[in-house]
Amino acid sequence: MNREGFWSVSDVLNHMYCPWITYNWYVLKIPQSKTTKTEEGARKQEEYLKKVKKHPERGVGGIKGARFIPDRPMRSHRLMLAGKCDFVVYPDYVPIPLEIKNEKAPRGKPFKNVVYQLACYAVMMEEEMGVCIDQGFVHYLKGGLTQKIEIGIGYKKEIERILEEMNLILEKEIVHGKPLSWKCCWDCCYRKICANSGGS
Repeated sequence: MNREGFWSVSDVLNHMYCPWITYNWYVLKIPQSKTTKTEEGARKQEEYLKKVKKHPERGVGGIKGARFIPDRPMRSHRLMLAGKCDFVVYPDYVPIPLEIKNEKAPRGKPFKNVVYQLACYAVMMEEEMGVCIDQGFVHYLKGGLTQKIEIGIGYKKEIERILEEMNLILEKEIVHGKPLSWKCCWDCCYRKICANSGGS
C-alpha cells in the first residue's frame, strides 16, 4: 500500500499467496524482506526493457508492429488499486497489458498468479480508458515465448473480492483464511513470527 492508501498489485498477489502476509505487513507493520530471486528478476526485466527501448522496431514479446508504452503506471480509484504494468501494447489499436517474467513458460495452463496480475491491470485499464480488456500477454525471458491469456469477468470479480477481504483485515485486524499450501510457510519471511505458522 502506498502513502495515498492505494493497494499495489503485489499486495493482491501476496494476499492470494497467504492472507497472513497482509496482516503481518499492514496490521503489525512488519514489511517483507526482499529475496535474491526477486532482485534478480527485476534486474533481468530492466535489461529486457533497455533492449526494447534501444530497438523498438523489433517489437516487444514477439508482438511486432504494435505501439507500446513501457512501465505504464495505472490506478483504480474505485478499488483503490495501483500498479505499473511492464508494457501496454496496442495490437490492432486495442490496449493490452503485457508482463515480463524471468522464467520458463509453463507447459500447460498459465500460472494462477500471472493471470490475476494481468486481471488487476485489466480492471485498472478499463476504469482509466473506458474500454473492455479481456486478454493479456506474458513474455517469458527463459525461452523467449509469449503466452496469450484470456481474462474473463470471473477473474475481475475475484480481484474485487480479494480487495474487499484485504480492506476487512485492515479494518477489523482479523484474518480469515490460510496459505495456498502449508509448504508456503517454510520459505516465508514471516515464518518465525507468524501466528498462522506457530513460529515453526
